[in-house]
Amino acid sequence: MQYTRIVLNEPHASIEGLYNERLSFWNIDERFINDIVLKWTDWHTDYLFHGYKNVNIRTVRFPYSRFIVDAERLWNDPLESVGQGILYKQFDGYSREIPKVYKENLLNLWHWHQQCLISQLCPDALLLDCHSFPSELSDVDICIGFNEDWSKPNKETIELVVSLFENAGYKVGINEPYSNSETPNCSFAYQSMMLEVNKRAYMEPCSLRIKHHNIYKVSVRDVITTLLSELIE
Repeated sequence: MQYTRIVLNEPHASIEGLYNERLSFWNIDERFINDIVLKWTDWHTDYLFHGYKNVNIRTVRFPYSRFIVDAERLWNDPLESVGQGILYKQFDGYSREIPKVYKENLLNLWHWHQQCLISQLCPDALLLDCHSFPSELSDVDICIGFNEDWSKPNKETIELVVSLFENAGYKVGINEPYSNSETPNCSFAYQSMMLEVNKRAYMEPCSLRIKHHNIYKVSVRDVITTLLSELIE
């Protein structure tokens, strides 16, 4: 299937706002930056997913760190029970208390991101969640995630993604190690899919540098570029 539009959703690609006293409220130290922020930020999505230029491919990039607002969490997300809903309160030994006067403004950033996605979507579009994950989580190189509902991509789309990456030498996981994808509430039908890239597949070990020489036949960026070119009308 080809889509009338592809919307690239990049909710975890920024580190902005961490030192803003009206946004952050974390007790930031060296470990928080090195072991948490650097580990859980989706580095270089602008490099990985922007290789194919087309007027019908749009990008919605959340401008702040996920540790300010997690723009992809659900409203009343189940992870709220462990302090990791839209506004993280607990994370790997760190905690924050957000004064009530600031909570509404932070939640409004979540609503704003949802509206940005909705404004770019259209009937028969594909919403593509663009993510990466730490290499120690899985031996999977590429994770494809989707919902088992109206938004699930058709069989041909899923098979195309799997075949392109497997033919390039990557190990592909279906809803593993992550599952589901973003689905803002729209008045029309569209499809949604998540693409999670293992950081080891495109980044140098213990570094933020992009890996330009690796064991794979084709770089992740080039596979994604081919994928987008085949999915867009």
